[in-house]
This record gives sequence, structure tokens and C-alpha cells, in this order.
Amino acid sequence: MQIHHGKHHQAYITNVNTALEGLDDLAALSVEDLLRNVDQLLSIMVADMPNHSLFWTIMSPNGGGNPTPEVAAAIESACGSLEAAKEQFVTAATTRFGSGWAWVVVDETGSIQIYSTANQDSPIMQGHTPILGLDVWEHAYYLNYQNLRPAYIEAWTNVINWEEVARRYAAAKG
Repeated sequence: MQIHHGKHHQAYITNVNTALEGLDDLAALSVEDLLRNVDQLLSIMVADMPNHSLFWTIMSPNGGGNPTPEVAAAIESACGSLEAAKEQFVTAATTRFGSGWAWVVVDETGSIQIYSTANQDSPIMQGHTPILGLDVWEHAYYLNYQNLRPAYIEAWTNVINWEEVARRYAAAKG
């Protein structure tokens, strides 16, 4: 995780900051507004910043367990059960061909959705609010898990900070 956070994520931040030098009107925008309003190249560079920022904040060494009751109810409403939701999330993460992310999001109707996106694409680009996201780029797991993405996904579920996910869910619901 140190290489992932200190090298990969930092490179995205550095690249975006460099790209925005001298572009005061764009530099004044939030990351979310940049994603909604800039061309494809800058969107690619900008998208991975909030993706990774979310990734780091929803993990905790004391994580794992079950979602909070409110989040669990929303997930069960959308997916039928927590077990079905976990299966849907694991499927989204394991079947993402190549690089990308698996997400639990709140859509524009306030409902939970689970899906994956390619490369650096962010659910924000679709008008959705991510509340949980898993990096399934090889750089996220290859040093520890080699080609065993499912083992990485299973291990990662043990560090989910459900309190932070609940905070993000409440904020997304307004």
C-alpha cells in the first residue's frame, strides 16, 4: 500500500497540479467540477485523484465486519441481501477486464448501485456518488497477490471502514 499511495496516487496528484499550472480558471474548480467540465485528457488525469482519495479513506486497519444498519438496509433494498451485494461487488471487481475500479455508488435517485468502470473512470462522471471503491488495477495488488485478484478482493473486504462508508452514504443522500 505504501508504493500504491506514495508513488501511484501521488503521481496523479502531481500530474494534475502540473497540468493546471497557469490555468487559473480550471485550478479554481473542485475535482468534481473538473470531471464534469473538462476535456478527455484532463478528465483521465483528474479522475484517479478522487478515486484513490476515496480508496484510502474507506480503509482502516480496524475495518471489516458488516455495514452499518442504514447502509445495510440500502444495500439490501437494492440487491436483495448483503450476500447478494457482496457477490455482485466481487463479480464487478473480478470480471473487470484489464484495469479499472469496482464501485458501490448512490445514483441520482438515491439508490445503491454496484458496478465497475474501466481505467480511471469515476462514477462522478455519470452523476453518481461513490461511497465505496476498490482499485483493481494490477499496481494495487500485484506485489502481494501476483495474478490472484480474487484473493486481493477478499483480503480488502477485511479493511473496509464501514463507518466512513456510512458517512459518505448519508452525505450522498443529503
